[in-house]
Amino acid sequence: MAIERKVAIVTGANSGVGYSIVQRLVDESPFPLTIILACRNKARAQEALTSLQLHFTSSSNSSSKTRTTPFHAPELKIELVDVGSATSVLAFNARILAQHSRVDFLFCNAGILPSAGLMWGKILTDMFKAPMDLVTRSDVLVQPKQYLTEGGVGNVLACNVFGHYLMIKGLEDVLSRTEEDPGRVIWTSSMTAEKASFRMDDWQGLEAVQPYESSKWVTDLLAIRLNEEWAGSSDEDMASVHSVGGDASLVASSSGSETSGTSTPTRRVTRSTSKSALTSNPTTTTPKKHIISLSTQPGVVASGIGGLAAWIVLLRIALHYAVRLMGERNQTITGHHGAQSNVYVALKQPVGKLDYRNKYGSCVKNFGQEFLKVERVVEYERGQAEIVVGRLEALRQGVLARKE
Repeated sequence: MAIERKVAIVTGANSGVGYSIVQRLVDESPFPLTIILACRNKARAQEALTSLQLHFTSSSNSSSKTRTTPFHAPELKIELVDVGSATSVLAFNARILAQHSRVDFLFCNAGILPSAGLMWGKILTDMFKAPMDLVTRSDVLVQPKQYLTEGGVGNVLACNVFGHYLMIKGLEDVLSRTEEDPGRVIWTSSMTAEKASFRMDDWQGLEAVQPYESSKWVTDLLAIRLNEEWAGSSDEDMASVHSVGGDASLVASSSGSETSGTSTPTRRVTRSTSKSALTSNPTTTTPKKHIISLSTQPGVVASGIGGLAAWIVLLRIALHYAVRLMGERNQTITGHHGAQSNVYVALKQPVGKLDYRNKYGSCVKNFGQEFLKVERVVEYERGQAEIVVGRLEALRQGVLARKE
């Protein structure tokens, strides 16, 4: 009896971490896959497809001694979508629903980090005060203010968050699988996602100095909050239904250990829910969906995101390797290493061993030996997440209304 193919969608699959997610997912999967390369540019998508097919042809001919799982030749498809355009995402969803009755994995990976150059003054300052920031953060980039898309959403938030939210909501019914094998929504967040980069009165980051970091904090809020909504209980009951995400007195932190994915209690997490948030979100009951949403971060990948000059990228790659040899563990550098955490949470069994309140990070040792870093999203506040997701939903309803 033939094993049923599982279906995966990978946005931004033509390069970087997205390309490597496709490659590693097939190489490491114990089951056959249909993978949809969801890309914006047709020519680049076709180049990626050709390259992947050559790789998998080589994999199928490789010795079984070099593989930990049987090789299953994948079925690869290209579907064009611009996640920064609501119209494009809705059309993409319609095509997927017409072709597939199931989606097992949705990798929300595509993203943009617009750059207008470098802050040379900050670079010089960091060289003396915080030299490691130069190879672990993106805040030396001059990030231009966002412009509004046709849907009235900031362009960075639209591409990094809202387009994926539209995609998820449109595909919820085919993502919902079984309790033992839920559909998995896997976000490529960032190690620089920080609450400090986010303001509730500018939740889209339209005025933010670092709109990319702001959008990645929204990513983490959304990645966790979706699980609470999919649990299917009323808002009133959600505070205690999940042993991980619901306890207001939960204590959590991460050791960043190379050998353990567990957390050591060191920091108290409080849930700040304002009266206005409670009154604007009356108690409702929603049906349970068998989907899990998980946040990952790829470490520091030397990709083309940011649009820097080639000589700067090459110089930075050299610095990445130098500090990795010095023991800085976040320097994944390649898309292959960066994709480790995405593929880990996709293939991890049983799913109960995954905790949606954690962020799963790709790390490497000095000479490229991979390990997983598991960190608690300790600054998550359910009240803040409810408000932000409520605003995303209001945007979605506006898009659907205009479409009608």
